[in-house]
Amino acid sequence: MFNQKGNLKYPSLFLICFFISTVLFLNSCGRFILKDEGVENKSIEELSGVSSAKTNLDGLNTTISEITQTVGSAGLLSGSFVVPADGISFLLSIFLGSSSSIKFYSLTDPDGLDILSASSTPNLYNEASGRLGSSGYANVLVPQSPSFSAKAGTWTFKAYTNDQVSIALRTGSTPSAATILIQPYITGTTWSAGDISAALNVMSNIYSANGITLTINNTITISDTQYAAVSGTFTDPTTSALVTQGSTAAVNLFFIEDYSGSWSGILGNAAGIPGSMGIANSWNGVLNSLSAHASGTTLDSQLLGETAAHEMGHQLGLFHTTETGGTVFDILNDTAECLNSNKDFDRNGKMSAEECEGYGGDNLMFWTAWNTSSRSAGKKQETLSSHQQHVLTYSPIAK
Repeated sequence: MFNQKGNLKYPSLFLICFFISTVLFLNSCGRFILKDEGVENKSIEELSGVSSAKTNLDGLNTTISEITQTVGSAGLLSGSFVVPADGISFLLSIFLGSSSSIKFYSLTDPDGLDILSASSTPNLYNEASGRLGSSGYANVLVPQSPSFSAKAGTWTFKAYTNDQVSIALRTGSTPSAATILIQPYITGTTWSAGDISAALNVMSNIYSANGITLTINNTITISDTQYAAVSGTFTDPTTSALVTQGSTAAVNLFFIEDYSGSWSGILGNAAGIPGSMGIANSWNGVLNSLSAHASGTTLDSQLLGETAAHEMGHQLGLFHTTETGGTVFDILNDTAECLNSNKDFDRNGKMSAEECEGYGGDNLMFWTAWNTSSRSAGKKQETLSSHQQHVLTYSPIAK
């Protein structure tokens, strides 16, 4: 989220999103700013006998498949999938048609390494939402850093009771660049599609400067009044109904007029780290509040563009480089860390972009924006490291 930005360097944002705001771990990873941040229900019996269904995403070398599971011991369900020799990446997702937490028990690669186990090297222990769990939805993205790869062969998993496990699998030649489709939406009546065009250009330029090409569709206006202001909780019925309208082959950006309730004032938040890809559901998009970026009816296009780019980064699997307290960081080896022990100059327990200048404060995925005076002086958050670019380039939703 942003009023602060949302997400961490793995342990970082996961813990923030999970334990703060909505208690929904990866369900809402947002950005903040410091002031001067259609599930298909199936029974256990059906899960053990359903055959896989495959869907090809338009314009992408990515297929969506539901994975058949079998009932195992200790109440766990087991399943497997094969990554072919030309496998690039995958997002393994788990669903539960309720607000209960859901998660994987293990995910073992073709070499026998359980990447969700604390004893394995490398691992995503305490970092992947698929192991920690989340309300109704969780996942594991490979690669979520260059330390992992979609190894060819048979992968196996064990999961707790769920309604569905699916995989978005990308194949093809090893990518050196990426193009990602963006579908913007706008709600409310205060602003129109033309008002966010400058911010979309800022977002596009940020990604272009980091080797990622964005193809941005025309903005779709959603006029239903119930969507003007929505909760940042993606399992909220109204928020879910809004986000479920998103395209399956794009990153969906919902520019809402405002958040409702206690969420008001937050700049934006993503449905997960990453969110869902390739399936129309409650977690297939990000929210950006227009009122939080406005002075009167005038939008701060630079800040709005940075927020949209930041939340999109979360949706595609990037965490905050440094989390709020300066003690938790992402798992990428080449992103700067801003330590509380020597950079929290005002000793307030929160790392500002100003305190972290030269230590990641200018990174797109830093947890909070520059303050007003810094932005007026031209400070921006537009940089991504080579490892951050790697995660985006290999994304299942990219080509």
